[in-house]
Amino acid sequence: MCISYTIATRCVLLEHFVDAQPIYWIRTEEGRKHHAMRVAKSRRLTILACSVLIAMITYTHPGIASPVPTANSPTGALTSWNPNVNCTPVLVTIEQIIGNQSSPLGGATLGGSMFNPGTTSPYGQENTKRWLSPTSSTPPGWISPGQPCTMTNANGQVVSAFVQINGVQRGYRNEEDWNSSFMPVNGGTKYPNGPQSDSTFNIFTPGYGICDSSNTTGCMHNIHVEIDHDWKGASYCGPYTSCDNNTLVGQTTAFLTGLDVQGFVFWDQDRVDEATHNFSGWELHPLTAWRVPYWAPDFHLSASASNLGVLAGQSASSTITVNTFNLFSGNVSFSTAISPASNASTVGAAPTASMTPSSVALPSNGFYIAYSQLTVTTAVPSAGNYIVVVSGTSGNLTRSVSVTVNIMDFSIAASPTSLSIPIGSSGTSTLTLTSFNGFSGNVSLAAQVTPASITAGLSPVNPSASLSSSSMTLQSNGTNSATLAVSASLLTTPGTYIVTITASNGGVTRTTTVTVAVTATPLGV
Repeated sequence: MCISYTIATRCVLLEHFVDAQPIYWIRTEEGRKHHAMRVAKSRRLTILACSVLIAMITYTHPGIASPVPTANSPTGALTSWNPNVNCTPVLVTIEQIIGNQSSPLGGATLGGSMFNPGTTSPYGQENTKRWLSPTSSTPPGWISPGQPCTMTNANGQVVSAFVQINGVQRGYRNEEDWNSSFMPVNGGTKYPNGPQSDSTFNIFTPGYGICDSSNTTGCMHNIHVEIDHDWKGASYCGPYTSCDNNTLVGQTTAFLTGLDVQGFVFWDQDRVDEATHNFSGWELHPLTAWRVPYWAPDFHLSASASNLGVLAGQSASSTITVNTFNLFSGNVSFSTAISPASNASTVGAAPTASMTPSSVALPSNGFYIAYSQLTVTTAVPSAGNYIVVVSGTSGNLTRSVSVTVNIMDFSIAASPTSLSIPIGSSGTSTLTLTSFNGFSGNVSLAAQVTPASITAGLSPVNPSASLSSSSMTLQSNGTNSATLAVSASLLTTPGTYIVTITASNGGVTRTTTVTVAVTATPLGV
């Protein structure tokens, strides 16, 4: 069986890497239809030879080897790809699971398998196959101990209940058996993430097609698998997990892409008469993980906001998401690099950037996705467009994402910047607001007078300052103006005063000053 499995794996790799094209039907000499891949004529003989050799080796074995690994077996190095499953899988083939005895309908029987009777519990079939593995996040009311790592078969042997099958292909996926609550064995409470379904499909040994009444040969090389709705409800499966049913469809093609899978072996007695279940009760339920064997695990970065607008002196942030591919695991450390945008003019200091946290470990809390926050801090004065490149590094893999930072600002200026007015008179200065690098919004104005000399500090009454407008709208890269009027009463002591004009937008303020010299009224006036 090991030899046949190796040959089967190499054959399916040949099909994928040499002239692989869309699926078509082959009609055999017996008149039966089988799924296959369209390949160049020169390759058909090679693939046919592989199939014949697999069949010869498989059917000349009088029995099926036990899948229990020895201490020196390479399968002892296998690990669970699902962080919520604390079991070590055993590497098997579909044929080793379902056995070599067929029923009158052509499907595998219960008694012909080394895994007979499959996983069982005192809680009935529906509870058993949906039982959650023990973790720190099991729902309230969950009954211990959950899915078993091993079981005792009909021959009294302890075998692994948790298996890994490499180099298979899949049929079409269905979403069925929707539910909104956990099974009683899992606590019976409502799912926290809404209604969930069983994602069901068959996997099969490459070279064999689907199982139906006209092609019972395929029945002995197919097994039904299900991503369970309770496992989705507990977020053991579903989005961003090792058993994501949506990326399964998005990243693989039925009857074409090779897969490795992990799951628990179960016998569903209620499905033995169904062609969609291969006329057999055998299934992997729950299916806990899948991967594409010849695709290297990888990750990429994305930003929740790829363009940040920020006022000078303020900060802005964007969430950086580490999305994984094909069960990538490991530590990803972050770094940032900042440079002016192409052909952009800048004013003042460049912004600074930081990542919190500075690294993440995947999977994170059971999910193959992680997050870090990019924070960009700007100085005053500053303006211009910058590019922040966030890089994530894990070993020899480095992936990057760019975020554009637009530093905007506004200013206020007075003309003239000084006034000389006799007591009992007034003077004016024009205030001009200017937008830089696309700033727009409402700006409020306020004026305050303070003494700036000893004599002014003794004055019983300071000069008064008034504005022609207390609020103005500033358009992008535009200007607007207001008038400052300063009056000195007869009670104002001659001296020097400072008028501070503050322009505000939210928590951002910009100021300018006008110096006012109040003089005494000349004699005889």
